[in-house]
Amino acid sequence: MRRRLGTFKVVFIGILVLYNGCTSRSSQKQGFTPPSVQVVRARKEPFQPVLNTFGTLTYSRKADVYSFQEGTIQTLLVEEGDRATEGQVLATLSRERLLIAREQAIATVTCRKSMLDLAEVKLMEGFRAVEARLLSVEKAEAELAQKGVEHARLAEVWETKKKLFHVGGIPGGDVEAFRTQYLKGKTDWEQAARDLEIQRIGFRDEDLIQAGYSLPASKAERITLLKELGTKTLKTERDVAQGELSIARAELHRIELLLSETEIRSPLDGIVSQRAIEIGEKVSPETLLFSIYDPESLYASVEVHERDLPCIQVGHPATIQLEPPHPIPVLSGKVRLIAPYLNSQSLSTKVRILLDPPYNKGNGLQVFPGTFVRVKIPTGPIERLIRIPETCLLTEDSTVKHSAGGVPTATKLDSTLYGTVFVVRDSILFKVPVLLSNRTEGKVEVRSGIEEGDLIVVNPTRTMEQGERVEVLE
Repeated sequence: MRRRLGTFKVVFIGILVLYNGCTSRSSQKQGFTPPSVQVVRARKEPFQPVLNTFGTLTYSRKADVYSFQEGTIQTLLVEEGDRATEGQVLATLSRERLLIAREQAIATVTCRKSMLDLAEVKLMEGFRAVEARLLSVEKAEAELAQKGVEHARLAEVWETKKKLFHVGGIPGGDVEAFRTQYLKGKTDWEQAARDLEIQRIGFRDEDLIQAGYSLPASKAERITLLKELGTKTLKTERDVAQGELSIARAELHRIELLLSETEIRSPLDGIVSQRAIEIGEKVSPETLLFSIYDPESLYASVEVHERDLPCIQVGHPATIQLEPPHPIPVLSGKVRLIAPYLNSQSLSTKVRILLDPPYNKGNGLQVFPGTFVRVKIPTGPIERLIRIPETCLLTEDSTVKHSAGGVPTATKLDSTLYGTVFVVRDSILFKVPVLLSNRTEGKVEVRSGIEEGDLIVVNPTRTMEQGERVEVLE
């Protein structure tokens, strides 16, 4: 009986101790305060994927100015930083010798022009002389025909006289006198024939053939050919004079060109970025005089990796950001050129983005070549996506880890698309794996794992556990 009573006492005491312990833990639990966590509500917001890169500004239109001839710098009309317009005189070379040479060339041209005028006059006189000779030939032909008629008539009379003399019809003195008259008419006719032959020299058919002409088919054509043949020498003299005049004029033009080249002119509208000469300095065609670039046609030169090239095309818009405190912090532009080759070491290529105007208007410049810039090129359309702060990601390691259930719990965002966040539902923490994408401006895109409206813990710690009760602070 006593043993049973002792056992009962021990049991009773144990129950009492157990009851007191449970009462104590219950009272402790009732006085427990859950930790507070800062949360953000997942919301969809417009987002456009962007390629972020950097580069430098450079000019798309630039010219180095050289002299076309040797000379000495006589005047300088611009300095570095001055604006120049296309065709504006920047400097001049000494030109005294060229001025003297031009005066000589002008005198030579005047002389050759007078010689050409003289040759033209001689040619016109030659045409008139040929016409006169043609008329003279015609006259000689007519006279020869007339003398031929007279000679034939005298010959008939002479034959008659001889017959009368033989029969005693006329005295011998009369016969001798008529014989003299007949012989004189014959001589005149023969002389007229010889004179006509002399006048025809140069105008004969054989002369035309020898000169390379075909025999004319009409009188008018014959006259034309005879005029050309009769003035051929004068035409050659005229052509020589004309050639000498052309040579003299060419020499004058050459000297005037050299004189114009003593004025060094700007090949484009722009800014004088370099003046490499001084007054009195001797220069040659190999001497750099000025450098000029167009300040209103700048472009950003950037490097783009080959993996990003499929997302970029010529004509794509871009945003160019300049480092503060720049007077123009943001400029726009368009992709103008994608180099058709890759750098074998960096696996990247050059991309040129032409800046949109207006900028660098007026005398002062706001944007300079060589300026470092940050460039953003949109690589896709605008979408409404869930994006959360990067501080919501639980990063336990720099490599991907998995929980016992195979769920990724940490990520290195540059090499994988997985991450982990804490979601609060009914004040209870839930560890949720998420699929991530673009990360820009401190936010990361969440492709799956959470929904719009979920409360996401900001700055989660390693001490947080799934199922823990927390107090939410939005």
